[in-house]
Amino acid sequence: MTRSESGPTATAEPDSSVPPDDLAFVKLMRDTGVAAIDVRRGDHVATVGDGRHPHGLAVAPNGERVYVAFAGSSTVEAVDLGSLSTVERTDAVGTAPIGIEASRDGRYLFVTGYGELPDGDGPGLTVLRTLESADGEATALEPVATREIGKCAGAVVDRSGDLWVALKADDAVVRMDAEPPFEVRDRFSVPGDPQDLAYAPSVGLLGVNNVEDGSVSFLDLEQRELVGTVDALNPRGGVVSAAHDRWFVGNTEGDGVTVIDVAGEPTPLERPSLGTPTAFPDVTPDGEYAVVDAYEDDRVTFLDVETLEPVARVRTGPEPRHPRFGADGRRCYVPNVSGDSFSVLDTRPLVRTTERPPTVEATIELPEDSAPSSCFLTEGATGFDFGDSP
Repeated sequence: MTRSESGPTATAEPDSSVPPDDLAFVKLMRDTGVAAIDVRRGDHVATVGDGRHPHGLAVAPNGERVYVAFAGSSTVEAVDLGSLSTVERTDAVGTAPIGIEASRDGRYLFVTGYGELPDGDGPGLTVLRTLESADGEATALEPVATREIGKCAGAVVDRSGDLWVALKADDAVVRMDAEPPFEVRDRFSVPGDPQDLAYAPSVGLLGVNNVEDGSVSFLDLEQRELVGTVDALNPRGGVVSAAHDRWFVGNTEGDGVTVIDVAGEPTPLERPSLGTPTAFPDVTPDGEYAVVDAYEDDRVTFLDVETLEPVARVRTGPEPRHPRFGADGRRCYVPNVSGDSFSVLDTRPLVRTTERPPTVEATIELPEDSAPSSCFLTEGATGFDFGDSP
């Protein structure tokens, strides 16, 4: 049975005065919904939704809504950014949806999943409509197509409008139409167990994290060809410094972070040792500094992208995960999994000079045992994968 419901749902009183560009949505691994943080004021303004284990989040191109895929409850919710409430919900997305992307025009949502599709025998892709119909009847989150392409993981819509999907069980990545008929157009073989995808339009590359193989494969999306595969220890995340042609990916089963030169054929550089496994790095907008999280530490590390030397280590809380720089690089936002908190770091000293490290500007307490683990900023972004497999 499938359903589509409408009506507001928010488990904390929202503050409608928060500008959408000042919001961070935080994954709560052991709680329901997602926490909405006003990063300007340093407040937890709402917990939105009743789904379990959020895994993917996409922003509508008009900036009015975000769409959250909940892997644990097999639902997708549309959240209005003005009211910070759930306005649409559907379970017509198959079992364990983990990837979610919006088409460039915002008409469709693409939801990938591990398990059985609605009215189908296999896993694959669900396409939802998001626009209103011509007669004014709401059609938000209406299922319009399913494609049994196999057990799916990450998804990306590139700047040309094509949809790319990782097929875990088939060791492949496919390129698909992002409009009807939603058919597969290309297929690329990659090593074992492709999981999350990281897209860097500035260098035209798609990074494919092959978890079982312990590697990252790179696809040139303009040429539509596989350009190389580099070893990485159970890789997660992926971000590029276009200023230095360097790709950073976390090592969840190793020490530090893998750095790859992507100026030509992808080539591994010396791995900076940090004394802890990592997962999700990020890079300042100017590409000069990277920040790396920690599985077995209470500090995030800032690296000089050119030298790969640590320039600062800042204590935020136990098990900091998935730090994110703001759009201007003046702040960095860090969920602390075992600390049930969210840290706001002032990174202006780092940008001006390395003589002073970033400092903790605010620490926001979140519900006990909620395990905040990933951060998504609404400013200037269109899609995000919360990362951890269900």
